[in-house]
Amino acid sequence: MITGLDYYKDKWNIVSEDAIKPGLDAIQQALKELGHPEKEQHFIHIAGTNGKGSTAAFIAAILMEHGKKVGNFFSPAIEDVHDQIQIDRQPVTGEDFDVAFEQLSKINTPLTDFELLTAAAFLIFNKTKTDYAIIEAGMGGRFDSTNVIDPLISVIPSIGLEHTNFLGETIEEIAWHKAGIIKKDKPAAIGDLPEAADKVIRTTAEKMKAQLTKSKGLFEGALQLKGEHQKANANLAYITTKKLLEFQFKDQLAINGLRKTRMPFRFEEVFPDVIFDGAHNEASIDALIRTVKETYPNREIHVVMGLLKDKDHVKILEKLETISDHFTFLDFDNDRALPAKTLFSKSDSNVKTIQNDYDILPVTSKKEVTIVTGSLYLLAILRKQNYSMFELYRPD
Repeated sequence: MITGLDYYKDKWNIVSEDAIKPGLDAIQQALKELGHPEKEQHFIHIAGTNGKGSTAAFIAAILMEHGKKVGNFFSPAIEDVHDQIQIDRQPVTGEDFDVAFEQLSKINTPLTDFELLTAAAFLIFNKTKTDYAIIEAGMGGRFDSTNVIDPLISVIPSIGLEHTNFLGETIEEIAWHKAGIIKKDKPAAIGDLPEAADKVIRTTAEKMKAQLTKSKGLFEGALQLKGEHQKANANLAYITTKKLLEFQFKDQLAINGLRKTRMPFRFEEVFPDVIFDGAHNEASIDALIRTVKETYPNREIHVVMGLLKDKDHVKILEKLETISDHFTFLDFDNDRALPAKTLFSKSDSNVKTIQNDYDILPVTSKKEVTIVTGSLYLLAILRKQNYSMFELYRPD
């Protein structure tokens, strides 16, 4: 479910399916009908298990510091469909969507919602004449609808187990899907990957004659995005843009961009002692736990969470229970949401509750730091419901 998409579908009488259908045939045919807008852009393509959005935001910030006009296609939405497509890190307007959807209303090829939005992004980036467009794969890479582009560089921040019902149950299988974004004779940049995944990526790069650069270090400067994993994402963005811009690249401009970068739901303090973090799989939960320990070593932690059904909720709970004995589980409006009662039944915490009303954040004690995590869809709902309260708070 893409919040706000139905408004434009209804307005322009477009029918698309709210489903996941890996494969490129439909999107390729639709883009042909549209005159191939995907062939008129300078793209950076990003696929990976975690770190895609943050890395994309870092790259955008560096390019903007260099005076470039930058498009971003993110997944999923933070508040609604408008912020999935951004120009210079600002959500596009309803007018931009209307222009794109008017064109989309004239094609004959049936699409899924995500394919429709992907095509809209290409049309909007063409209309706004971006210098670079950073495209985040929705799921996997090889058969994701975004993989119709010929990027200047492909980027893979991380690989772990995810979407196993679609991508396979081993790291090697999932890495094969991510490796599908690597293009012949075009460079690729990768983060610190598991050995099995690294081998698959390197093998693919060799076959495609793609020059592969690996980011091995951490950005050493101060960042607004907290955690060691964000320093790794920042370093990957640095080497990516350096490869991309070549002689135009200015080190100080890159550093300035990295330091300015903000990203919703990445250990974001939305209110005093209330942190939103979109960790939703084992690897990102591990990163969240490390950041909690670094940032709040002597504070009690209250975890508020909701997950989608396809996540390994038992392992995620086990990990979070190493930092907290107080949990609140939330039901939220999404067809793929895991019932809060399931999380409640599997939790071994001493203090646990279910809350169905998310108009008010469940902050219960001044002694505790509340970490709200799990599904990005849940965080988006909470952000929307508590928007006025969040807008009054602006941390340094």
